[in-house]
Amino acid sequence: MYTPNFHKKRNGVPVLSKNDIDIIGERFVADFCPEAMKTPMAIDIDGFAQDYLGLQQDFQYLSHNGVYLGMMVFNDTSKVPIYDPNTKRAEYVTEKARTIIIDNLLLDDNQERRYRFTMGHEVAHDIFHSGYYGYNPNQATIFDGEITPMIQCRIDTTKSAKKLKAEWTDMDWMEWQANRFSSAILMPASMVRQLIASNPEEPSAFRAAYWIMSVVHTFIVSIQAAEIRLRDLGLISDFSKHDIENELTIFAK
Repeated sequence: MYTPNFHKKRNGVPVLSKNDIDIIGERFVADFCPEAMKTPMAIDIDGFAQDYLGLQQDFQYLSHNGVYLGMMVFNDTSKVPIYDPNTKRAEYVTEKARTIIIDNLLLDDNQERRYRFTMGHEVAHDIFHSGYYGYNPNQATIFDGEITPMIQCRIDTTKSAKKLKAEWTDMDWMEWQANRFSSAILMPASMVRQLIASNPEEPSAFRAAYWIMSVVHTFIVSIQAAEIRLRDLGLISDFSKHDIENELTIFAK
């Protein structure tokens, strides 16, 4: 199994560039599913997490209002907080180390793309951040004196995006790393470029929208994730978000 090497700060937070994460993502894909690095296709993210990495998976209601999409549990614990809709109150459940918990709301048929991205995000926490959360008691959630390292991942990640990167906390950086890795493994950079190269028409806002939808359907990701990925790779940066959104309405009809 491929094991990435990367630099860390003294407190265990990885130091990773966009390119570092893209390379790591592609190496994982090449080892897990070599054919996916020859022909653009959707990655079996459940198989990658469970069969390849050996992670456990569980499904719970993580909140009363769906604010949390996923959780990564790093140590064995009996103190994982979840929401019980029957009693309408918070409860604790027991989970094993290296368990990904996905909110039950993501099991709905129309949530497949969000589910896949959330799985990729939680996998990233296991790969990059287990040392930090497993061994830094200052970052652990403590219940009744028991240290239970885990990370709950929210729907709203715009708070850090509105801050200057110089103001980002360690948590901001690790959430960014997890999002970037999810994009990198679900949409390997070289395969995205190969997909776009197979549609070589003159770039335009309409063509950018077409490329976004091609990524959506090929890799089974959301429109938002596809657009962010294409922008990060510099493939649609010549066109404004507004112009592309206008063109995307054509595909929605």
